[in-house]
Amino acid sequence: MRYFIIAGEVSGDHYAKQLMQALTQADPLAEFMYRGPDTRTAVMGFVEVAARMGSIIKDLSRCKKDLIEYNPDVLVLIDYPGFNLRMARFAYRKGIKTFYYIAPKVWASRECRVKKIRKYVSQLYVIFPFETDYFRSKRINAVYLGNPVLDNLADAMETIDTPDVFRRKYKIGPEPVLAILPGSRLNEINFILPKAAEIIRHFPDYQWIVAATPTIPTTVYDNILKDLPVRVMYGHTYEILQQAEAAVVTSGTATLEAALLQCPQVVCYGGNPLSVAIARSIIRVKYISLPNLILEKNSVRELIQKDCNPERLREELRLLLKGRQKRRSVLADYKRLQRILGTDGVSGRVAQHMYQMLTGGPQVPRYKVYTQTPLGNFSFSANEFEELTASAFEDDYNLKGFYKSGEPMDEEEARPPVLLMAIEQLDEYFKGTRRSFDLPLHIEGTDFQKHVWSALQQIPYGTTITYAQLADMIDNPKATRAVGQANYANPFAVVIPCHRVIGSDGSLVGYAAGLERKQKLLAMEKSYAPESSNALF
Repeated sequence: MRYFIIAGEVSGDHYAKQLMQALTQADPLAEFMYRGPDTRTAVMGFVEVAARMGSIIKDLSRCKKDLIEYNPDVLVLIDYPGFNLRMARFAYRKGIKTFYYIAPKVWASRECRVKKIRKYVSQLYVIFPFETDYFRSKRINAVYLGNPVLDNLADAMETIDTPDVFRRKYKIGPEPVLAILPGSRLNEINFILPKAAEIIRHFPDYQWIVAATPTIPTTVYDNILKDLPVRVMYGHTYEILQQAEAAVVTSGTATLEAALLQCPQVVCYGGNPLSVAIARSIIRVKYISLPNLILEKNSVRELIQKDCNPERLREELRLLLKGRQKRRSVLADYKRLQRILGTDGVSGRVAQHMYQMLTGGPQVPRYKVYTQTPLGNFSFSANEFEELTASAFEDDYNLKGFYKSGEPMDEEEARPPVLLMAIEQLDEYFKGTRRSFDLPLHIEGTDFQKHVWSALQQIPYGTTITYAQLADMIDNPKATRAVGQANYANPFAVVIPCHRVIGSDGSLVGYAAGLERKQKLLAMEKSYAPESSNALF
């Protein structure tokens, strides 16, 4: 296969290299054309982008020309949505299949891009578990196979120096370390580093290290830091985070890296006042840091624009030093974060999935586990890509063939993280502490069935609707009978809550796992959510 890959930023460049290496393993005949980051056009913000628009347009034109001349089997886009979505549209019009790896964060802002993704992108790969539900609610098939940062760390741990060796090699003294990660873009560094520099002398018992970006000249750091007692190091970000007792980190991928390396952090973000003001007006998420977004809680402190000042930085950093309660709380959250994200080997799973999508190869279940519930034995099956392929009560007579396959695993076997997560979430559901599931699903079915199953996931916990109402939800009010058939064929019992659909007269009607179970599931949800209404509409 011929792959045309585009990455627009330094982090995307690294992920592209990992992916190409994995694709050569999955596809021995793989050929590549690659367009990496251009520091002239790799900018973030609104005012900043406008200032570089001329260069961006020229680069876009060159890239389109290269795509036509190379004529690949697939265009693979990595992040960088402003540029890459234009390339996706161009490829679509030229009949070239497009895969998007590291999906645009439209759930945070610029949701208008959803329509473009749905129309122009053949397969979307997301890197955060919560994204699958969001995109599937928008009728986009999104696959979560892990976060590539896990691969970065796994690779790095095999090559980087141990903390003791690193200290000796680079003559780092015995004093504890505090770190500054001011970002990879010049505007980020110019905003955050001067503020961080002002607090350095307030921690005289610590030595400070700045993790510098290879694309930024040393003069930039020297002009800001001047004669302060701080060290600037290139190419050792992970070692620095391992050494640091705590860190000041610019919002972005580095916040996730710090969390996975167990380094407590204060997250900062700011820049051009107009750009930040525009961003505040359109961003719809509660948090800006990746750990908080994934954990869905305010774990690490976020300081944005005016709040990112020397006084607040000093105050919040002190709370993260050894012996403080805040530090213990953050580290506990980091362990949960690791469990949510899963294991490394992400690039390999994505490459295999891409190759099978291009060749039409099967994506069959490999693993199967059983767990006990108050309503009987329950099973989950999963494929090698860390996706669930089915969930069912053991005696569910509807699920057979594809959904019944997979090798059963005993309790002593090392179970894939997705199956462990599924068992944990199911247990939480039956205890009444979980009202929706956040699991990567591999869904096999017709487009109509997938549409119905996506709508089912939007029915609130403790709520019931009729088949007619479900047909209205998919804008096909005359398809009540077909909706009922699709509902009955749902391959993910409980996880996709088909039990919340009832007859127009209030009767329970059919349920593949039995009407008694359906009645008990609804009664249980109602008991845990008495405030819920009886209907969605």
